[in-house]
Amino acid sequence: MGKLKSAAGVALFMTLLYGSSAYSQKVTTLKECLSYASTNNRNLKISGYELEVSQRKVYEQMGTYLPQVNASGSLDDNLKLSKQLLPAEMFGGTPGTYKAVSFGTKYSMSGGIQVTQSIFDPQFFVALKTVKTNKKLSEQNQKKTQESVTYNISIGYYQSLIIQKQLNVLKATLDASKESLKSAELRFKNGMAKQIDVDKLRVSFNNTKSSLKQTELSYNQSLNNLKNQMGMPLDSVIVLPDAVPEFTFDRMATEAITDSTIERRSDYQILKTNMALTELDKRKSIASYLPTLSSYYNFNYNAMNQEFKFYESSQKWFNSQSIGLKLSIPIFSGFQRYQRLNQAKLNIAKSQENLKLTEQNIRVQISNYEIQYRNALDNIQNEKENLDLAQRVYANTQLECKQGVSKTLDLVQAETSLREAQNNYFNKLLSLYIAKIDYEQSKGNLENFINNQLK
Repeated sequence: MGKLKSAAGVALFMTLLYGSSAYSQKVTTLKECLSYASTNNRNLKISGYELEVSQRKVYEQMGTYLPQVNASGSLDDNLKLSKQLLPAEMFGGTPGTYKAVSFGTKYSMSGGIQVTQSIFDPQFFVALKTVKTNKKLSEQNQKKTQESVTYNISIGYYQSLIIQKQLNVLKATLDASKESLKSAELRFKNGMAKQIDVDKLRVSFNNTKSSLKQTELSYNQSLNNLKNQMGMPLDSVIVLPDAVPEFTFDRMATEAITDSTIERRSDYQILKTNMALTELDKRKSIASYLPTLSSYYNFNYNAMNQEFKFYESSQKWFNSQSIGLKLSIPIFSGFQRYQRLNQAKLNIAKSQENLKLTEQNIRVQISNYEIQYRNALDNIQNEKENLDLAQRVYANTQLECKQGVSKTLDLVQAETSLREAQNNYFNKLLSLYIAKIDYEQSKGNLENFINNQLK
């Protein structure tokens, strides 16, 4: 599945970046943007590596309960042997006196293998549970990163679409303004209009042209932000559809904020997992009071000589073996274990308070985003009516101006009102999309919502 996603992402990138003229005009959908980001977004790659590291830590911890085998070896050159005092009478000397005697050889060599096996270690099982919980935490962080990428790309995509739509409308307005200016200049040449009328229309034309350039700048910046969120090079090409895909905008009844709604939130799930880790830390502190039992087996070879000739076949080697059990019983640690246990209890209490605080904040967020969404629905209706009215007024005033019924000032004012209505409408339209996405994200339902919109 990963290879298929990667291949799809590369294919999309090659199409966007190096495609022929036919392919370069291929419309890029939101689904394709999200698919490309799934294999190219840097944050998603980092979270994937972190998840893999957490899995390796599980294997590492499991390995601590397997037999541990270690080999060792040493070579000693005793530059000066230590001396021991022995009764002199052992060597025929005066009783009551001592003689210094050296023991050992100048050279000694040894090598061996030690095998240890843990039999009972209460902390092992707690540590294993901890690394598995950390792996779960990495999975939740990856999910949260995926949601963040989906959110940013969706916002960037619809923002670019709406600005593109605004560009097209401004271009049409500029063309109409240009025609009005040409008509006024022609009437001025024929003595049917004043220079001030031409100047007023030229100022209005320049204002519309300036708005168009500013909107083009915003559009390019929006596309750059979208590419950045996707992990796509900035010099690649993205062609967006002409129409803005419509969400299902409905005035739904107020939803009750249930426990399951809060449980869907990734940040809430992460906090619960962190609280589980603090509880495991407490269990680890308790386990440190219990004894541990392990077994061992040692096998060693030793050789000693006054000369360095361990490589000769005449060198004698002596082996030794031992097997046994090792029991370790903690008795007193200067109250360190006691203090660690108290710290763990306090951390659990702190985690519980953080969880309650987050739950309260989530309820407030959902409520506020719902209010914001409903307000955006009301605003878009008003702005759409204003835009339609401004377009009709501008069209009628333009016609009347050509017929000599209306004044130039009326046309300038109508055009200014139209630009303002267009700007307000598209700003409110973007606010509506953002409010809907924010609302769905606050309920932990963003992924499902976006996927349903892409069907």
